[in-house]
Amino acid sequence: MSSKVSFKRETLECGAVRLSSERCSFTYHRPRPGVVFMRIVGYDKGEFGTAPMDELREDISRYAPIEVFIEMDEITGANLPVQEAWTEWFSNYRPALKSVSILTRSKFMHFTAEVVKFFSRTGELIRVYLEPQPFEEALKRAAPDFPGLEATRQRGL
Repeated sequence: MSSKVSFKRETLECGAVRLSSERCSFTYHRPRPGVVFMRIVGYDKGEFGTAPMDELREDISRYAPIEVFIEMDEITGANLPVQEAWTEWFSNYRPALKSVSILTRSKFMHFTAEVVKFFSRTGELIRVYLEPQPFEEALKRAAPDFPGLEATRQRGL
C-alpha cells in the first residue's frame, strides 16, 4: 500500500468514527458490542495505510468474534495493494470474525469483493450482496436498534 499515509480521524457527534482523505472515507458505527457497520465512500488508493483495519482492533480484542457489515454502494474503487491488504486481514483475523456482510451494487466492486473472499480462504464467513434487502435484514438481526442504511445515508453518515 501507499507509504504516504494522509487522512483525518474524527469522532462524529453520533459516536461514529470517520477516517477521511480527499477522495475516500470510512465511517464506523457500532450499534451494539460485537457489531460494526462500515460505510466506504470514494476511491481508496492506499492513503489510509492499515488504519481501516486497525480501527477494528479494539472491537476484536473486546468482543470477538465480531460481525462486520460493509456498505460499499458509494465506493468507486480500491487499488490492488488495498485489495491485497484486506484479503490478508480477513485471512489473518478469520477466527475473530463471526461474519462479514458486504453490500455493493457495482458489478466491479462485487467482483472485487468476491476475489478478496476467495483469496482470503474465508469460505462462507464473507457474504457479498448485490441487493440491499437481504443485507439490511442481516444487519437488523445483528443490531435491531440500528436505524438502517437509508437513515444513516440521509444523515450523511
